[in-house]
Amino acid sequence: MFEIGNSLREARERQGRTFADLERKTQIRSRYLKALETEEFSTIPGLAYTRGFLRVYAEELGLDGQLYIDEFNSRFAVSEEGGAPFRRRESRPPSRHSRRVASGAVVLALAAIAVILSLFVFAFGPNTPARQTVTRSTKPAQITKLKITAVHGDVSVEAHTGGRGGGLLFGGTLVRGHSQTFKATRLWIKVSAIQNIRWTLPSGISITYSNRFGPATALFTPSGHRFLSG
Repeated sequence: MFEIGNSLREARERQGRTFADLERKTQIRSRYLKALETEEFSTIPGLAYTRGFLRVYAEELGLDGQLYIDEFNSRFAVSEEGGAPFRRRESRPPSRHSRRVASGAVVLALAAIAVILSLFVFAFGPNTPARQTVTRSTKPAQITKLKITAVHGDVSVEAHTGGRGGGLLFGGTLVRGHSQTFKATRLWIKVSAIQNIRWTLPSGISITYSNRFGPATALFTPSGHRFLSG
């Protein structure tokens, strides 16, 4: 374990670099760079941006960006609402009273299952006419495949399955000229600069939005896509 902020600050001071110079190189505002060095992560807007800024800043200083991401993930957790990170609490072993209560609950559950099974056997025994069960075939869920490419500049990207509260597929900076491909039934995508992105849809058609600028949020499904903001 190492101190994220102190390590970044020592590397910057050792190289004699200023925040103004680093802001120009990384395209990250100085106040966010300072927040990384002081570990005031709650001042950075969103977990995906925190991880992305951390990777870019560390690599600009010649450090291993993934190492800093792993350390951040191991030391901090995130609320379900996607709010500011908070330190993990060490779990305590259950007390003797809690174990007794849990054991009693297990016994009651097993007894309830035995009663239900007895009723089932009585109702559907050999002397009861067999009931026909109708099985419905379920169609496999359609998958949405989307490819995004940073064509005009670096872009901060946050991608989740289903919606904003779904599983995180990607969170960080997509460097100009690089692409990311996502597959899920529903895709929730947030980008910091829509004018820099080329979207390649499942049909193979690529689209850009040169008439839009700034951040944007979009939802992609097998039936199409729509922009939620931006």
